Amino acid sequence: MTIHLEASVEPIVEGEQEIAAMLKELNPPALIMSIVHMSGDASVLTRWPSPKIIDVVEASSQSVELLEGGYTKEQGESICEYALEVIRDYRANDCKLPQLNDEVMDQLLDFMCGHHLDDEYRAFIREEIALDGIDQRGLRFDSEAGRQRATQFPVVIIGAGMGGVLAAIRLRQAGVPFIVIEKNSAVGGTWFENHYPGCRVDVPGHSYSYSFEPNHDWECYYPLAEDIRAYFDSCADRYGVKSHIRFNSEVVQASFDDNSQRWQVQVKNSDGQLETLEACAVISAVGQLNRPKLPDIPGRDSFAGPLFHSAAWPDGVSLEGKRVAVIGSGASAFQIIPELAKTAASLKLFQRSPVWMFPNPVYHDKVSTAQRWALKKLPYYSKWYRFWLFYVSIEGVYDKTLVDENWHSENSVSQSNDDMRKLLSAWIESQLSDPALLEKVLPDYPPFGKRILQDNGTYLAALQRDNVELLTEGIERIDARGLVTTDGSLHEVDVIVCATGFHADRFLFPMRVTGRQGIELSDQWGENNGRAFLGMTVPNFPNLFCIYGPNTNLVVAGSIAHNAESQVNYILRCIKLLLENNYAAMDCRQAVHDQYNQRVDEINAGTAWGSPAVSNWYKNDQGRVTANLPFRIIDYWRMTKEPNPEDYHFN
Repeated sequence: MTIHLEASVEPIVEGEQEIAAMLKELNPPALIMSIVHMSGDASVLTRWPSPKIIDVVEASSQSVELLEGGYTKEQGESICEYALEVIRDYRANDCKLPQLNDEVMDQLLDFMCGHHLDDEYRAFIREEIALDGIDQRGLRFDSEAGRQRATQFPVVIIGAGMGGVLAAIRLRQAGVPFIVIEKNSAVGGTWFENHYPGCRVDVPGHSYSYSFEPNHDWECYYPLAEDIRAYFDSCADRYGVKSHIRFNSEVVQASFDDNSQRWQVQVKNSDGQLETLEACAVISAVGQLNRPKLPDIPGRDSFAGPLFHSAAWPDGVSLEGKRVAVIGSGASAFQIIPELAKTAASLKLFQRSPVWMFPNPVYHDKVSTAQRWALKKLPYYSKWYRFWLFYVSIEGVYDKTLVDENWHSENSVSQSNDDMRKLLSAWIESQLSDPALLEKVLPDYPPFGKRILQDNGTYLAALQRDNVELLTEGIERIDARGLVTTDGSLHEVDVIVCATGFHADRFLFPMRVTGRQGIELSDQWGENNGRAFLGMTVPNFPNLFCIYGPNTNLVVAGSIAHNAESQVNYILRCIKLLLENNYAAMDCRQAVHDQYNQRVDEINAGTAWGSPAVSNWYKNDQGRVTANLPFRIIDYWRMTKEPNPEDYHFN
């Protein structure tokens, strides 16, 4: 039976006319689910077809305007009319919810997905949306001995971004002592550091959050950086972990002691003093995108004006009326350009390669009053809405990234990938009238070969402003006046913004990490060839766990929040395995590690981003994909559900 959490929603006090108006703005699939929860009548599922996954590219090509889930306007009106009747009865019954048995719950899942789900996928979804209110991802010890040992198992967490705060919350819930070391002055990680104009997340906010702590008050569907940082900060407060964070402190090195089977973690504190912390385990939550990478251009330091990285945007700087150059055309530049174009006297964008983008009409939109109302007041609407966002972002997309060996084309890797290329191209072409500009912005590599971006038209509109110029010539050097391109032209500017990415292939950089028998992680990995089992554990480095480590970046598998929860779930169960069995340390077996990474490399090589014809930040300088997870999210969830003791040596 599904035990409803009646206190999880606020009372509906609005009048029917107001409710009717708001229902028209909601997500139809989630609304249908809420109807069943309020009425207890699953037969209503026969009134409408199952929702269809129609991405925004496909939707833009439809001759008839479709609502979310592929519903027609008429079907949407029918859903809203019936929902209003059900809400009326629900309120007349004092907002009491009928209990739904497992058979009805299975019907709801099958309806939402449009087909019968196997038991494993069903279990995965049930855990993710937790309709029964039970959080299955926390750590629970099976024995009193394990709980007692937990109190003597100190953990050092490095980083207070999404992953670090999540790990801290889970450890506190389990009664495991911990300290979080954070180099910045506040919680947020990348969302604290990146506060350039226009900075926002490119997955829906209602999915970019912890499953156990939904946020119904996002201002925008795709929240701005400050709102995301504030969310993680509020989570740290609400779950009582902020007092465990040492801000303005940085881990210099961490060494595993073979005798004590513990880690010695050297920390440079806010006053510049060094302190050594002893820990039974170390969790690295520094992520992949935490060390800005400035371009290696001759004369960079000779520029007379301000030159800075987009991830180190100076507080209070104003570029209004300035002549500005932006180096780079990736995700950060994509967000920065439309904002700077509004006020700069002139804006020159130096592009190395164009980016694929798909249309998203709500990318800059604020969350409607109706949506906030439904998330807070319609039973289970928020759960199913989160699931819908999650489901549509992963299903039907993954296969479009895989290489068909019988497909031979320079700018696509399969028929379905080429179909997407044509749709994306048509959308880009529809916004441009200048053939010369179109030639510059239209990519000639397969979709998903580089990070694919989204826009509501503002980026391409910005490129067509009179004060904006897109340049594709290479930069030969920088001098005091500006940038000199390979054609010999000098581009005089007042400010240079480097939107040139991060040292994404230098995991745990610049910390010095030493494992068993004095083995240096930098030697084992090399400068930029990080490998880990499941992206989390590394042979010769016992009880060292990585969140968002090598080969865990998501390209088409939904929100990174889902991935972080899978990783923290696995790490917690590794700790439980140690404590329940009275072990001191666990060390990943080399053969297990190598076999896993061989599989990772093979699958990555068969994707659009792994193609040897494509260069991107996902690869190191040897051409190996070090960043991306090549599996579906359901596969990774299964892999990280429980650690297999046979994968490790124990001491």
